[in-house]
Amino acid sequence: ALNRGNLGFTTQIGAGVTAAVYTVGSAQTAYIKSVLLHNLSTSGTQNVKVHVVQNSGGSAGTASSTTQVARIGISTNDTFFFEPAYPITLSATGDSLQVYNEGIVANSINVLVLGDKEV
Repeated sequence: ALNRGNLGFTTQIGAGVTAAVYTVGSAQTAYIKSVLLHNLSTSGTQNVKVHVVQNSGGSAGTASSTTQVARIGISTNDTFFFEPAYPITLSATGDSLQVYNEGIVANSINVLVLGDKEV
């Protein structure tokens, strides 16, 4: 059975921080359909990088240039919807979707992951 909707709650990511916004639990598969990225800054564009990261021995791996799938510039106090043509499938325990906020010091972004997961 599929559980449809958001795959957790909003994650706030500070400037210079990489955060796992979704990590696959034990014996689950997730289908990420979209990622909402909101720039909380009132003073400038925030750049973010989206990474699809394979697990490392069953735990979340590390984001790197080889796992990056997008770099997005989000205007001041704006929202961007990252929607791949096909869902991103994460199927092994510890596989994750991670977001890096390149932003200016003290400017955060909010991230919400939408999709389905098998339960």
